[in-house]
Amino acid sequence: MKKTIIPKILSVILALVLVTVPVFGLQPEAEAFRDVPEINIHGFMNNTIYLNRGTEDEEKIWSWSTEEILDLIKSAVPALAKLSVTWNWDRFADEVLPLVEDFFDGAVAQPDGTPDPRTSIDFSYPPASSITSSSYLDFEYDWRADPIEIAAQLNDFIDYVLEASGCEQVIITCHSLGGVIATSYLSIYGNKKVKAICFNTTAIYGETYTGELLSGQMTLNADAVEAYLQFALERVEYEKLINALVAMLNDVGLLDFVCTFGNMILEKLSPRALPEFVVPLFAGMPTIWAMVPDEYVDSSIDYVFNTVYKDSDVDRSGLLDRINNYNTLVREHKTETLLALNEVASVYVLSRYGYSSIPITPSFKNASDSVIDTKYSSFGATVADYGTTLSDDYLAAADPKYISPDHVVDASTCLFPDQTWFIKGLYHAPNGPLHDMMDILLYSDGQATVNTYEQYPQFIKYDYKTDTLAPYTSTDSETELSIFEKVFRFLRAFFQRIKEITRSILPFGK
Repeated sequence: MKKTIIPKILSVILALVLVTVPVFGLQPEAEAFRDVPEINIHGFMNNTIYLNRGTEDEEKIWSWSTEEILDLIKSAVPALAKLSVTWNWDRFADEVLPLVEDFFDGAVAQPDGTPDPRTSIDFSYPPASSITSSSYLDFEYDWRADPIEIAAQLNDFIDYVLEASGCEQVIITCHSLGGVIATSYLSIYGNKKVKAICFNTTAIYGETYTGELLSGQMTLNADAVEAYLQFALERVEYEKLINALVAMLNDVGLLDFVCTFGNMILEKLSPRALPEFVVPLFAGMPTIWAMVPDEYVDSSIDYVFNTVYKDSDVDRSGLLDRINNYNTLVREHKTETLLALNEVASVYVLSRYGYSSIPITPSFKNASDSVIDTKYSSFGATVADYGTTLSDDYLAAADPKYISPDHVVDASTCLFPDQTWFIKGLYHAPNGPLHDMMDILLYSDGQATVNTYEQYPQFIKYDYKTDTLAPYTSTDSETELSIFEKVFRFLRAFFQRIKEITRSILPFGK
């Protein structure tokens, strides 16, 4: 799942500008034996939100097709045309913001951080008679709501499942925001009902770009856009050729021009767009605040409430109370909560890497799964910036058994070093090839580690062509570059020189 629609819109716009699951073949050592129910907690935007559900005006929100997004862009074209003549940004905002607000109708939360009362999800408990010790159940929730309230709903659902199945414990799998919900539940209701849990690329420790956005750090960077377009265009026909074209356009300075223009738009529209739409849309959700890294919380609260809303007469004290309540009950104790859980239950952490972060904040170089920083989803791994490796001095002092074959990740600094797996090349949303792996781990006899199963070592690579996982080895790392890529890297050195010359000549390069 994508964390927000903004990066998708950005990718579509930039693309237009520039151009006009079986698991690894070895069979598990034993079939997973389900002896307690398994509850899966999805992530952000993984449940349908309805506006006016049950009426003739019912419609889905937060679920837009590419056609709908392009229609929004087309509807803004007349305003863009006027702007190109008048350069009247207030008039442009007057014409465009209503279009955007209509597009997101029902999506903006109430000032106190609760969802629009016209909106709801569609979730009902399965019949008790259908639930057994081997049941696999999805816990559905409104991902815009307060994590503390969602945790209470999860507690009720777990109690219902346990009573219906006759079991005393459940197994939990959680993805992305689902990890925040699971940790909120564990912090408030304890861990006695959990036999095992898998944190599958979760945002418990946050996402850097969320912290930067909520603290007012928004910028477009040419190198960031190049890296993210490589992800956005991944797996399309002629992928390598297109990536090479994008890289060369960056080398000669065209992406600099695009980003300079984009940053100018951000700067001009921010005084209107931030308080009227962007901040209410995203910063109005308590779940978004739960995914702000610890080090950004104070600056984010200061920016949103004391800068963006400085002159607002709207009472947002309810939202601030929800943010502070989460911080007190969950954030301040999350590591303690996880360590206590590890004493009584089997704990597994799956992290992913191989991508840069979202290209609209300064920390785009953070290695990630395209959404969540690898250092956070792994509960503390030391990770080199995207496109780089750990330094020779660092590697010389590190324990080699915890170093990834490509010298990007050091797992020894994780909260649970021997219970944390890294999958390279699998971005944030897909989970298909991981299901069998999670089953084998979760239903192991006791706590499995990165040394338990030969087919599931600490470092694993994903092959999207076959939709399979396989152990990632030093041999794989050495042979990853194709002949095309090696030639491209050689040619790029030449274009880097052109870029230096171009930047010294063209006005947008200075």
